[in-house]
Amino acid sequence: MLDHRRGHLRRGAVSRASWLIRCAVLVVLSVVVSVPCQAAHPDDPPIKAAIEKGVAYLKTKAGSQFGGYNALCVYAMLKAKVKASDPAITGVLAKILQKVQNSGAYKPPEHHVYEAGVDLMALEAADGEKYKEAIASIVKYLLAEQLPNGSWDYPSKNNNGDTSITQYAVLGLWAARRAGVEVPTDSWNRAAQWYIKTQLKGKGGGAFSYHPAAEVAGDLDRNPSHSMTAAGAGSLMVTKLFLHPNSKGLGAPAKPKSPEVPAAPSSRAKFGVLQSIDFEKLEDDKKKVRAEPEAKKPDPAGARVAAGNIDGSVKGGAAWLARNYTVVEVKGLQKWPLYYLYALERMCALAELDKLGDRDWYADGASYLVGAQKSDGSWMGQGAALGAQTGSPEGTAFAVLFLTKSTARILNKQLGAPDPLGAGMQAGGRGLSGDLSLVEEKNGRIEQKKVVLPIDKLLAELENPKTLNVNDAQKALVEAVQIGDREKLIGQKDRLKVLARHRDGEIRRTAFWALGRCEDLSVVPLLLEGLAEDDVGVMMEARNALCTLVRKPRGIFVGGRPLPSNPTDNVPDTASDDQKKRAITIWQQQVRANWRAWHFRFRSYQDRDDLDELIFSSPKNNDRRRSSGR
Repeated sequence: MLDHRRGHLRRGAVSRASWLIRCAVLVVLSVVVSVPCQAAHPDDPPIKAAIEKGVAYLKTKAGSQFGGYNALCVYAMLKAKVKASDPAITGVLAKILQKVQNSGAYKPPEHHVYEAGVDLMALEAADGEKYKEAIASIVKYLLAEQLPNGSWDYPSKNNNGDTSITQYAVLGLWAARRAGVEVPTDSWNRAAQWYIKTQLKGKGGGAFSYHPAAEVAGDLDRNPSHSMTAAGAGSLMVTKLFLHPNSKGLGAPAKPKSPEVPAAPSSRAKFGVLQSIDFEKLEDDKKKVRAEPEAKKPDPAGARVAAGNIDGSVKGGAAWLARNYTVVEVKGLQKWPLYYLYALERMCALAELDKLGDRDWYADGASYLVGAQKSDGSWMGQGAALGAQTGSPEGTAFAVLFLTKSTARILNKQLGAPDPLGAGMQAGGRGLSGDLSLVEEKNGRIEQKKVVLPIDKLLAELENPKTLNVNDAQKALVEAVQIGDREKLIGQKDRLKVLARHRDGEIRRTAFWALGRCEDLSVVPLLLEGLAEDDVGVMMEARNALCTLVRKPRGIFVGGRPLPSNPTDNVPDTASDDQKKRAITIWQQQVRANWRAWHFRFRSYQDRDDLDELIFSSPKNNDRRRSSGR
């Protein structure tokens, strides 16, 4: 959905002053984009925080939107894992269902095909089975609106096909298929044929335009467009899902269903932080591994467009986007960079493209979005911000859909890896166990055996690590706690306190991780000691343990903002070793001061002593306490 809030009117020439302002803003934005975001995963702290702020904004705006903008907001919230039972979502779903009349006919009052497409996406994401009847009604409407040439258009149908509208019809039909509603193969055929036929040749070779076959449209409608190229290529990949279900990505063979080998050591990973493991996904992956190889699905009998033709068209679009790479300064009539970013995420997820040329499109896009978010959590939908204090619901929805890698989630693709500095126990140079009894050959690959031991045994191994590799004990301890052995961990506080002073930094790190999950505030002083560690990994683990223990996942706020979870988050890759050490020292001093001030204010009475009262009651420390907040 892009330029429909203002109808189909073409914009007049902007004033010279406005043009200069826009250029100045784009120069600033180009500086932001030129430094890619170090973290390139939806769960990286700055990206996750931006998503959360965006979702909070959408919750306040979704119900008052119309013409499919409300459904778009709901879809973005659902992809950000907001529950379908949330009032901000249920109210909009009720409005969507009201468009299906008693006769079963679907009547969109505003944006017609656009509206139908996003309504389908929202209903399927909320509960495809529950809303299957309404989904089928909307599908019937969309199929009736498809033109003989395979495209979709405005109700007036005077453009001979609209690349953007066709995109949302294809997305809606894809959502319907995920809900189990059938879509004729002929509909996919005709849509694919139209996209391939209207792809630009010659100077704009590989790109797509807005109204490529219009008889009355202006020249801009036929010019290459970033938004329309991503839309066209992504839509072709959707049609390939149903015309050639065995073809993966850009013609790449299906990957074997085998377990992953633990990550190889990363050149960037100097230290790691113990993190949680998604055991539900782990078990699902194991079930897939144990299952028989999936039987190939036959191509539909009526499939007329060859997979190679689709791949060739998509490769042409991706090549044009790589040659004309941008995040913000999009070409074409549609000056909607966030609309473009969401289309780009979709195309790259379907085509399995981690990069365009040598650029990491997700890292660059995330870097821009994190910096461009408004204070209320919104993003601007059209063009540059031009000093506006707030964005728009539709722009914010597109930003959230990009940042969450919403299409990759639909396809059950891996979202990449979080920043290696926050890597798990098999990353950061740890890899496979050094104990050969704990690895095995399976399916021709060397893999890790699962370590299953009670917590007291794991702690004994950490106290005297002769049988197990320390990293194996770490992994098994995390599994034991998350699977449900937490109460037994709480009973081992005394042993953990001893381990927290072990000479081995990895064992101290593990002890701090566990102490943070013991539900006992009496261990806070010991964790505060950990903040003074010279070992950066141990120091970070102590800080994270404090955050977990006292239910402050982002730490202590100063001036309304938390310190970064990683001391080198804001340090450029080109920084010298001395600069990095300086950044770590400053971060450590700030974190220690903030947590000590917090502890002084909220510690139990028996932990207090006169010396602390004297130190923290001085005017200097009172000022510091006031600035550190809660």
